[in-house]
Order: sequence, then structure tokens, then C-alpha cells
Amino acid sequence: MKKRMVSASDVAKLAGVSRTTVSFILNNTPGKHISEATRQRVLQAATALEYVPDEDAVSVARRTHFTIGFFISHSSSIFTDAYIIRLIDGMALVFNKHRCRLVLQPLRQSQTNYVELVRSQSLDGVILINTHTNDPGIFELEQAGIPLVVIGSVEGLHIPQVDIDNTAAAREMAEHLISLGHSRIAMIVHAPVSYYAAAHRLAGYTAALNAAGLQVRQEYIKIADFTEASGYRAMRELLDVKERPTAVFAGNDVVAYGAMQAIQDTGLSIPDDISLAGFDDDYLSRYLNPPLTTVTQPAAGLGEAAARLVLKQIFSPSPKTNMTELNTSDASNIHRIILPTVLALRESCRSLQHEQQ
Repeated sequence: MKKRMVSASDVAKLAGVSRTTVSFILNNTPGKHISEATRQRVLQAATALEYVPDEDAVSVARRTHFTIGFFISHSSSIFTDAYIIRLIDGMALVFNKHRCRLVLQPLRQSQTNYVELVRSQSLDGVILINTHTNDPGIFELEQAGIPLVVIGSVEGLHIPQVDIDNTAAAREMAEHLISLGHSRIAMIVHAPVSYYAAAHRLAGYTAALNAAGLQVRQEYIKIADFTEASGYRAMRELLDVKERPTAVFAGNDVVAYGAMQAIQDTGLSIPDDISLAGFDDDYLSRYLNPPLTTVTQPAAGLGEAAARLVLKQIFSPSPKTNMTELNTSDASNIHRIILPTVLALRESCRSLQHEQQ
């Protein structure tokens, strides 16, 4: 029986590193900061397995492709979520230019074995979104030396991150509703607060109410699950509260769509009976009836910045992947890039001030 040819992935698995690291070491790629201990571990694994690089494969590898995994936690609607599609649009601007492949990897919230996914799919790098607390898998990715970028926030780890200021953006939206004369303002948090973005948006809402001297009422805070259906259910619960809110802030536009349907199904009007605001500014939000007031975040810009950062870790530094191209006010901090948001003020919210005079 013919002996199976040993691959670079086999060497990577035995050495406990990524396939990319094996390639860098065995090809003596310049400009890579790899510890001597890791280098020796890879060389010993290659020797033990009697690994011989295939010259044709090496030639092809030098001409092309790196494969990047886009890991999307809690992703039941990734192919209909406009925010995810806009992120991919931004990544494509960079990856197409460098002839890289992007592999979408939906994950359950409990999924933590990212390193095994990387190795099983021979990925060269990872972009991760919808991060949540108490996830040891992210730490394992960092420890394995796998090129990694998080779209969002991860506290306590030195991982490159691209994000918006979720707390400040949510606070600005809540302050806008307060400025319209609303004091009974509810929030449908778009996801469980174990997700960083959900926790930060709730914190922004709470901070705005506290600063205005308004009571934060627990019956006005509902938790959704990313989807329209969860927004619908949460809104129906808010409509059953004895003192109904006059304004509702949904933590993302998809959840706001469900809330809008629930309001309309009960015969109420937006914004005459209830003002409604969202977060994301998805494609459809400006074309709803009424158009949705929301937070516009630069999804394509986040995707482009994440793609540049992950390639910066894979390639030798060059002007094409220089941090100064990312249009951030803190380009010197390679671990944290914050892009700006703005409010999109449309017809789904109205002022109550004239009624209170």
C-alpha cells in the first residue's frame, strides 16, 4: 500500500501551531517574528514525520492564496443579516486584491474549539464576530499564534480589535429620545448581555437615563436573540406593561423590524403611539413605513479594517497594509481601532414636547 504523503497540516498539528506558521518556518519567510522554541518544535515535527515539501504545491502557494475564516457566533441568520453582508463587502475589497479566500463559519454560542476548526480547514487566519464573555476559545487562538482579529471587543487579551463605541452610540440614541420629551423609554437589547456589544449598548441606554434623572425600570428592559421573531416577542411583552412606554430603543435593526410588526399588529401607530429606534442602519431601514431612526455604523469599514489587520499579521509589513490607511484617530494602537457612528434621524420617532406644554 502506498504511504500517505505527509502534509504541512500534519506538521502543524504535531507541532501545535498553525499551517501558516509551518509555512513561514520551513520557507524561511523573512520579516516574521517567531520564537526559537516554536521554530525548533516545527523543525522537529517535520523531521519526525519525514515531511518533504511538494515543489508544485510550494510554487502554487507562492503565487496565491491565503484562506481566512470568518467565525460568526450565534449565526442562525447570517445570510439574511444585512450587517454581516456589509462586513463581507468591506472584507472583499481587501481579500480580492490579495487573492485570498474567505470561508464563512457559523458557530453556536457555546462553540469554543476554534483552534481545531482552524486546523481542520487549513485556515491561515481568523476574523471573529459576536464575541461573548467567558469564552476560552479566544484565548486558545491567541496562545496558538493564529493570526486573529476580533470585530467587537475582547477584554484582557492583546488581540487586534476593530469596533465602534457601542456604549457612546447607544447613549447618544437614548439621549435623542429624551430630547424629544420621552421619559418612558424601553430598550430591547438585541442579544443576551453575555455578548459584549449587547452589554455595552445596554450600559449606554442606562447611562443616558441616569444622567437625565429618569428611572431605569426593569420592566422596560427586554432581551432579544438577534432575530426579528425575538424582537416581536419582546415588543409584545412591552405592550402588556401597565404603563406602556412611549419610545422603544431596539439594540439592532433586525430586532426593530420585529418590534415594528408587533406594534402594528396591535393596531398602534409608529410614531403617533410609540416611537421606535434601532441600531445598525441596515439596507431596508430607510425604506420601511415609517423609515427607521437608527444608529449608522460603518459596517463595510469595519470589515475592511479587520481584513487589513489579519493580513498584516500574515504578510510582512508593507505600505499596502500600513495602519495609517485605516483612518483611525489612534493608528499607533494596533490592538484597538474605533470607527465613528452617527445618528440617522427619520420618521419613526416624534417629539412629545408640544404635548407637554
